[in-house]
Amino acid sequence: MRRRLLAALGLVGLAGVLALLGLLRPWATYNPIKLNTMFAEDQRVAHFRAMEALMPYRVIDAADQPFRFEQAPAAIVDEYVYAGETRRLDDFLTRVDATGLLVIQDDRIVHEQYRLGASETTRHTSWSVAKSFVATLVAVALHEGRITSLDDPMGRYAPSLIGSVYEGVPIRHVLEMSSGIDFDETYNSRRSDIQMLFVKLFALRQRLADVLHDYDRAQPSGRHFHYASIETQALGQLLSELYDQPLSALLEDKLWQPLGMAGQAYWNTDRMGEQGMELAFCCLNAQLRDYAKLGRLYLQQGQWQGRALLPDGWVPMATTPPRQDMQPGQSDYSYGPRGYGLHWWIPADAQREYFAAGVWGQYIYVSEPDRLIIVRSSVDPAYRANMDESIVVFRAIRDGLRAAATAD
Repeated sequence: MRRRLLAALGLVGLAGVLALLGLLRPWATYNPIKLNTMFAEDQRVAHFRAMEALMPYRVIDAADQPFRFEQAPAAIVDEYVYAGETRRLDDFLTRVDATGLLVIQDDRIVHEQYRLGASETTRHTSWSVAKSFVATLVAVALHEGRITSLDDPMGRYAPSLIGSVYEGVPIRHVLEMSSGIDFDETYNSRRSDIQMLFVKLFALRQRLADVLHDYDRAQPSGRHFHYASIETQALGQLLSELYDQPLSALLEDKLWQPLGMAGQAYWNTDRMGEQGMELAFCCLNAQLRDYAKLGRLYLQQGQWQGRALLPDGWVPMATTPPRQDMQPGQSDYSYGPRGYGLHWWIPADAQREYFAAGVWGQYIYVSEPDRLIIVRSSVDPAYRANMDESIVVFRAIRDGLRAAATAD
């Protein structure tokens, strides 16, 4: 009897070990063991510039005819005022673990610096800055007539979404992060939906297209702003089905080539090979100067070198809060007093300013009156606490350039 019991336990133990090995796949290039080190204090700087080592990816080739900003180095402010005290820009960049800062005005690079081992050719991960690229691809599809109206339901263009929360939701509501989906975006909870999304993809090996069917509706669409990364994933799924090609290929064809992106980039996916799907809500990896070109496209109101890439009126529509609950300081979203448009953020008291933003401190900031683009990459664990100060810093740089122009 005892021998039989021990034998049974041995079999259960072996099965458990085999199941664990199958789950974690320590022999594989990509597995949850490596992914779990992404935010480790001694590794995150290196990981954020080499995400291809942690997750599968697709390559986005550099443009055949690169667009290059002119070089016109100029002094920018070295001090600013925040919370009633004067602070130093260099100290702030150190405190937020900035890896790069790029300031472009009138198509000229007036300031560029890289830190923590980065350089001009470093590919920095974007996190949610990628969301603004996805929204821009939706605008391209609208401009090309692939999408008839933003008020059309998602399921009309993406049959895979039929049966999900998104089936009858207008595209516009998803761009506004207002589909009504029940999705928890809490980053500091290991059981939140955004955290479990990575578990589903890289530990349980679920497909992104299938995960989109895992969520219920919390409320009717179009009524309440609720930031949820799964919204952008649904838009990525729509675009991929609409054009019948991977999101990376679509980005390369519709934006990377036309905007003259000078560097090769890549987009992380849920698995390698043809069956892989891009993580549309994050994980586009590119050089800072190329991120700046998305800002330039918006600064030019969707025009690029005399060619319209986006619909007339898209830029003001995408960068203006469409409802009261999306105005700066009016939502119950916990990221401070900033408003939201169509996958772009709007600061309080904006003067035609807006920005793309990613967790850990990535930004593309645009000030239309100043013809100004500021790109910052960072690996800041306190990015939430430093968010308001980041906007103050961008505005201080803006105001300093204004003052210098007046003095001239």
